Amino acid sequence: MTCRALITAVMMVWLTAFGRPAHAEVCDNTITLGAIEWPPYTIWEGDRFASGLDIELMAAIFSKAGCNLHILRMPFKRALRDVELGVLDGMPTVSYTEERAIFGYYSVPIRNEVIAAFVSASLAEDRRPQTFEHLASSPLRIGVVLGGWYGPAFEEARASNAAFKARVKTFEDFEILFRALEAGLIDVAVNDIAGGRYVAERTIGSGSVQLLPFAVHVNDVHILLSRKTRTEAEINAISQAITTLKKDGTIDRITERYLPVGLLQKFTAPTP
Repeated sequence: MTCRALITAVMMVWLTAFGRPAHAEVCDNTITLGAIEWPPYTIWEGDRFASGLDIELMAAIFSKAGCNLHILRMPFKRALRDVELGVLDGMPTVSYTEERAIFGYYSVPIRNEVIAAFVSASLAEDRRPQTFEHLASSPLRIGVVLGGWYGPAFEEARASNAAFKARVKTFEDFEILFRALEAGLIDVAVNDIAGGRYVAERTIGSGSVQLLPFAVHVNDVHILLSRKTRTEAEINAISQAITTLKKDGTIDRITERYLPVGLLQKFTAPTP
């Protein structure tokens, strides 16, 4: 089955469950999105078959909006460039920036992206920071994946605090990051909360790591559509679909299959 066939099959399930919306004529042809490999959000088997949290979310959202969907595998930077040039229609879950808003339409937020801090289950309680500020001033060694963005507080600390910068070690990929945590080469692994849990479970065992009680960064992610190939009416229909699926609990039910919603809420709730 091709990726397109997979998405079509999943969308038919959603259309059967919810019916085709009244504004289905808004999208008069297939919308093609470019997505990277990023478990558990997008899991590719070769270049043809995709599954994962974001794939299920896109299928539900686009079917609710009455839009046909096709997803291609491609690197993030290439996808972003192609959206700007009008070669690609869009991307499924990206952060908002003013620069991107010049060439793309943003939907309302789909979900939160939470950057968390993982530690070995054996790390003593009295060595575990309770806030990011405590982590930044502690002697703990921190690991990140090369090229990642970990939020303004982390990047500001890395730029302004020489001691903190010296304690940050970079690794080529997520698996190597968590194996370094297991081996004691670092004390803290900073990673996306869902991605980190997924990788840790498959490399060193989910019981081997625990989360520190704070988020390093919380960020909204959106669907981004090219202004050169898509219309404002289409992004409005997609935003309306997202709003509806949040209100009726569909997005939470999909998310729960990959990550406990209660855990996300713990890290995204406003600080009293």
